[in-house]
Amino acid sequence: MATDVHGGSDRTPRTPSPIVNGAMPLLGAMVFMVSLGYGAGLPLIRPYLLRYLGAVPASTVAWHVGMLGSVYLFALFLFAPLWGRLSDRHGRVLVLLIGFAAFLIGSVAMALAPSLKVVYGARVLAGAGAAAIVPTAQAYIADFSTTVDRSRRFVLLGSASFIGFLAGPAFGTWLAGPVMGVTVGQMGGMLNWPAMVVALAGLPLLLLAPWCLGSNRVVALPIAVQPGASRKRFLHSSMLLALLSSFAVGTFEVGFNLFGSQTLGLTTAAMAAMFITCSLAMLAAQSLLLFASVRNRIDQHWMAAAFAGSAFALAFTSLVPDAGSLGLMIAVVATAAGLIGPVLSYELLERQSAAPGTLLGQQAAAGNLGQALGSMGAGSLFTLAPMAPFWTAALVLLVGAALSLVWWGPARVGEIAARKLPNTDTDAKRPTVSQ
Repeated sequence: MATDVHGGSDRTPRTPSPIVNGAMPLLGAMVFMVSLGYGAGLPLIRPYLLRYLGAVPASTVAWHVGMLGSVYLFALFLFAPLWGRLSDRHGRVLVLLIGFAAFLIGSVAMALAPSLKVVYGARVLAGAGAAAIVPTAQAYIADFSTTVDRSRRFVLLGSASFIGFLAGPAFGTWLAGPVMGVTVGQMGGMLNWPAMVVALAGLPLLLLAPWCLGSNRVVALPIAVQPGASRKRFLHSSMLLALLSSFAVGTFEVGFNLFGSQTLGLTTAAMAAMFITCSLAMLAAQSLLLFASVRNRIDQHWMAAAFAGSAFALAFTSLVPDAGSLGLMIAVVATAAGLIGPVLSYELLERQSAAPGTLLGQQAAAGNLGQALGSMGAGSLFTLAPMAPFWTAALVLLVGAALSLVWWGPARVGEIAARKLPNTDTDAKRPTVSQ
């Protein structure tokens, strides 16, 4: 018998039970809504900030573009591990409800903010709430899934995120301009509408969550053994790769926003199309992970190729002459980079499933920290040289490719080998779930 460390009744280990009806659509909708809210603001961030900044130098605008993105991501970094631990101790449903409510309140505050200080505060609140959604949703799925089902459902959840990010730029620019028959930014108040609509659309999901996800379930944490040396090496290398990949994405994302608008002179609609191209490429790439034949071939050589492929594409940014070429480059970068995060999540639980909320929260934090640092630095780098963000991202990706070969790969092989030996790197029993 396994005893609940939180004082519950004894529980016996069990095989995963079927996932609650309606859980996957609800989780997918929550992830979609968070991504939609983030993506809707990307092409509007410059005109949105100009409402508060007024007539300021372009360097000031660039700095705030980077900072507004980074405070959101720093909030994700700070709160993701906390939400993960809380979900292991107090239940997935409760954490999802609190986190999603905080995200919706932050979105409303963004729409109604009277000053730039309030904008930053609302951005932090929205990020703190959003930090709970993806890792807790993944942990919920892990509680009720076999290995095969878990990988498939992780991909579906990731696809919902990419679709939200894909729809966000088009949704934001459409709602902030053409829906009223005016140019984006011509009616300043319209720039607030996307955040408000996201908040209103998310409210029904918040109300439906208890019914779709079932009663709050508390994971009974087992008395787990300390991870062995091979497991620690694998965890540390995985977290570092998540940080490096996300740093490059954050740097590229902000750098592209500034490069497209200020250097190439692209319109807000064209910028939205570029972000859509990025999301489509990521979605298509991630869909490959639905096939077991693809997942089974993933190793350190594949991971290094994904890092290096993105770096190679970024090296040609200075040669981009127009929007069409920029879109092609974005597609190449997104295709490779879009696979790294999902693979790391899948591998993280492949050989240890205990306390998935904590593990996934830590990985999310590493990725969010990297993206926040990249976003924060990209604005300053752009003021030094328009190509600096892209060269920095390419260099970081090359470092990731090298570490994939010399650290992550050997650590992964060592962990697999250790799991085959008796009494070595033994894993804790799979968490049980109390009703």
